[in-house]
Amino acid sequence: MFLLIKAFFNKLLHKRNSGPSLPEEPYCNEPCIFTDVLRNIDTGLIILDTLEKKVFFKNAHAVKILEPLKASHDYEGLAALLCNDLNPLQQPGRTRSRQTVIHYEHRALGYTVYRIPGDQRHISIFIQDITDRHRLAAIDEATEMMNNIGCLFSGIRHEIGNPLNSIKMALTVLQKNIHKYSPEEIDVYFDRISGEICKMETLLKSLKSFSMFETPRISDIDLAMFFDNLMQLLGADIHAKKVEVRLEFAPDAKRIMVDPRALQHVTMNLMANAVDAMAETPNPLLLVQSQSRGNVILLSITDNGCGMSEELKRDVFKPFFTTKPNGTGLGLVISNKMLTQMHCGIELLSEKGVGTTFHLTLPKSATKTQRGDL
Repeated sequence: MFLLIKAFFNKLLHKRNSGPSLPEEPYCNEPCIFTDVLRNIDTGLIILDTLEKKVFFKNAHAVKILEPLKASHDYEGLAALLCNDLNPLQQPGRTRSRQTVIHYEHRALGYTVYRIPGDQRHISIFIQDITDRHRLAAIDEATEMMNNIGCLFSGIRHEIGNPLNSIKMALTVLQKNIHKYSPEEIDVYFDRISGEICKMETLLKSLKSFSMFETPRISDIDLAMFFDNLMQLLGADIHAKKVEVRLEFAPDAKRIMVDPRALQHVTMNLMANAVDAMAETPNPLLLVQSQSRGNVILLSITDNGCGMSEELKRDVFKPFFTTKPNGTGLGLVISNKMLTQMHCGIELLSEKGVGTTFHLTLPKSATKTQRGDL
C-alpha cells in the first residue's frame, strides 16, 4: 500500500511539473490507474498538503468512516483530529507514526500517519474502523481473565481444602480418643493441626500481596543504591550458601521510575528462586546487570543453576504452580502483576542444566543526566 502511494505521488508530481496544475477540490480527478485503485480500496486514505494547507486527496472509504464524527473535515479539522503528534516522523529514517486509536460513541478508529521519503510537503493517513477488532480483543481478554480466575479459585480450593481436611481428621481422632491418648500423643495431633493452620496463613499472606500495591507509588530510584540496600537484607543468607554475587550497572542505566516497595518484592523473589536453583551447582554465581535500551532500562538477573525445561517455562507464571515442597506457587504471579501495574515487563530465558535469566524492562528516569557516573 505504501509503495502504491509513493507511485501515485511520483505520477502526480510529474504531472504537476509538466502540465496544468491539479484541481483544488479535495478529490483528485487525475485519470490514472493509481487514483482509481486508491479511491476504491476498503481502507480510508487521506493525503494532506501541508504547504498549501488543503486536503490533497480523500477516498470514499475515508469519507464513510469520518462521516459520523462531529469534527470538521477540511484541512484544519482533519489536521487537528489526526495529526496531533508528528514528532516520530521528524526522526531520521522514520516514515510512519505508531497507530493511534480514537473513540466516538461506540466505535473505535485506528489510523497511522505516513510521510513519503523525499517529500516534506505531503502526509498520508490510513484510517480504519477497528471496532470489531477491539471487541474481539476485549472478548479474548475477558476469556483469559475468567480462565485465570477459575484457575485461581481452583488453586485456592485445593490449597485451603487439603489443610482443612487434615485439621478435621485430626480433631475427629482427638475427639474420639483424647481420654485414651497420653499427653505426648495429643501434642503430636496439635502440632499437626498447628502446621496445617500455618500453611493456610502463608497462603492468605500471599493472596494479600495481590492488593498490597494496587496504587504504585512511583519514584526516582538509583539501581546501584537500591541493590546495595537489598544485599544488606539478603547478603547473609546468600553468602551462607556460598553464592557469588556480581552487580554490574552501566553508567547510563542506573536511574529508574518505579515503586521501590514493589521492586524490592519482585527482586527478592527472583533472587531467592535463583539461589534455590543453584543448590547443587559447584560454583554458584548470581549476576545482576543493567543496560540502557531507549527509554527503558533492561535489568537482568541471571543464575547458573539447574535451569528449566520447556514445559516448566510454560507453567511458572500460572497461579499455584510450584516445584518447591513448601512453595505457594504465587511468587511469580504476584511479581508479574506488580510489574504490570508499574508499566514494566518481565521475560524468562532458561535452559535446563545451564541456568536462568529474568529480564525486567523498567521505565528510565526522566532526568536527563543518569547520575550513576557522578
